[in-house]
Amino acid sequence: MKSEIIKYKHYLLLLVALITANFVLEPLWQYALDTQNKVQLMQKKAAKITNLLSVEDQVDEQVELMSSKRLKLQPYLFPASSESEFKLLAQGKIESILANANCNIDSIGWKSRSKIEKSLIRWTLEARYKGNAECALKAIRTIEEQTPVINIASYSLGGSEVSGSKRNSMVIQLNLVMWQNAHGVAL
Repeated sequence: MKSEIIKYKHYLLLLVALITANFVLEPLWQYALDTQNKVQLMQKKAAKITNLLSVEDQVDEQVELMSSKRLKLQPYLFPASSESEFKLLAQGKIESILANANCNIDSIGWKSRSKIEKSLIRWTLEARYKGNAECALKAIRTIEEQTPVINIASYSLGGSEVSGSKRNSMVIQLNLVMWQNAHGVAL
């Protein structure tokens, strides 16, 4: 038997070499490739994190700039803690402007509401009233001068005749836009 082992020794060596390559070297090679891929991914992550950290100062600067602009914007927004409080405040302001301009209010109604961002809501109100040219001009000028800002999005003036007479009556319809500071408002 010893003679047969010596006779097939080179086959046995080849068989041991193949088994070693298949069960030892191949898994080690695959492990080395996987480890190399993981290292490359970690290096990419580290580069991204480094880039983000370098941009952090710019982001902080932008946040500070936005907060300062938001503070400057506050006087132009209606400060209301709820939707009903805002509507009451804004509609009361429009009614008092129209009453001071000697206009006859036909209707005031809320058309739409849209959330611009987390702390800002845009409201649209439609005011319809009757009066002469003096009433229309005085009301529009007073609305444009208001703080918090009331923007006239569109308007319509109609009547049977427009002349220099103060007795001419016309129907005026205004679409007004207002902004509410929604910080702390339950939406």
